[in-house]
Amino acid sequence: MYQKITYTWLADKCICILLVLSMFSVVRTEVAGFPVYSLLLLTVVSVWMLGKILYAGREGQPFLMVRYRTDTAAITAILYAVISVVIKLFSNSDEGWIDFSWNAEVIALAVLCLLVSAETQFRALYLDLLLYSGLLTAGIYMLLNLTDGLETEWFLAAFSDSGQTASYFMLVGMVSVYACCNGKDKMRSVFYMMTAGVSFMALFVNQSSISLWMMAFYFLALPVVLRPTALLVKRVMQLFFMYLFMLSNMSLLTEYTDIFRKEIFYSLQHSVYVDLLVAAGGAVFFYYWERIPAGTELERLVLRKLQKGYRMLVKVIALLFVVTAVAGGRIELPGKAVDDMFRTFMLPLSEEMSGRESGFWCVFRGYGVMPGFFLIITIVLFADRMYRNHAEDKTVTGALSLISGIFVAQLLFWNPGLHNIVCYFYLILTASFYKEERKQVKSIGISVADLELKMQEIQV
Repeated sequence: MYQKITYTWLADKCICILLVLSMFSVVRTEVAGFPVYSLLLLTVVSVWMLGKILYAGREGQPFLMVRYRTDTAAITAILYAVISVVIKLFSNSDEGWIDFSWNAEVIALAVLCLLVSAETQFRALYLDLLLYSGLLTAGIYMLLNLTDGLETEWFLAAFSDSGQTASYFMLVGMVSVYACCNGKDKMRSVFYMMTAGVSFMALFVNQSSISLWMMAFYFLALPVVLRPTALLVKRVMQLFFMYLFMLSNMSLLTEYTDIFRKEIFYSLQHSVYVDLLVAAGGAVFFYYWERIPAGTELERLVLRKLQKGYRMLVKVIALLFVVTAVAGGRIELPGKAVDDMFRTFMLPLSEEMSGRESGFWCVFRGYGVMPGFFLIITIVLFADRMYRNHAEDKTVTGALSLISGIFVAQLLFWNPGLHNIVCYFYLILTASFYKEERKQVKSIGISVADLELKMQEIQV
């Protein structure tokens, strides 16, 4: 069947190729000393940019390069990378080989920013591509840890960096949770739940305490950044229970079975504390949940009281992260039981924080002070764009903004790797510039016992 090639079609195919390519490029492969992925990345965005210029000329609509402050930052990054290439050529002309890979990567990301900010398009297929690729990679990772058949140098190198591995499977887990919570089709929801379960297990096998805490934060923050309908809260809690149930049983799998090839340690005491927290949290949650009148349409019921509770828990976890990063394990709480529980959860987190090298520091150390400060300024500019573009009734924008925020938090503890950065960066761009339609709502206030509920009739 003949397909008319339009700019929208070209941009869609470039995005699909970019996401799939990034999800499968989990190991650095070089040809003649130049990273293959960096070359392919630059090629894809160059074709995309060329198509944008050509079609803008045909349609008589000028391609405005600078529309936002982030565009100015992108153009500045391109100029800096090009000038750096010229300086390298003249200052290192006697050397046989000069590494231009990071210049190509900076230019590709900057061009990607200009393209997406000019005309942002989003399809659910883009998130599905992340999940299809991620599910296959997670399956390979699990087989690598369960059997001896895949123990090759290539596969071992692909998952040698635990920080990059954690960042990868966190992306798959967060996207699958969002897709499952907002899915309409039951069969697809089953697929999303299965993908979430596989990504959770991969995170547990990778055994990064930071990633485990960030995933817990993601579950609690979803009903805060999105409209907390009863249906959303129900699905989030179902997946959160599955996550905590799998986590609490990891000690049984590692201590009483021999299914894993590598040595993985999970404390039985840690599992008991997780079970106690699940029981206590479940009791509080169901206390409120049972007060919902029978026959209520969960998709139209907004739980504002419960959202306040989630907001408080998010603040508590953020505070624990900050305290652990600053004070480490030097804090003593009153009461032996409380102090033991705190140390059981916080000491592994503190040890991993102290042993990691921040992604920000990698930029400062590897490329200089100016690129480091430029990275921080760029993150601030994108945070401002996401804040301006965010609204409670924009589900895609809200979820991607939350994922973007967690990605920035990852930069404090490790270097996520270029392939992860490209995927996250595209989600950041979508959250910043995607003009998602807002739903018009008509609110009706009701009261049930001491729980205030709010019914909203959604008009599309």
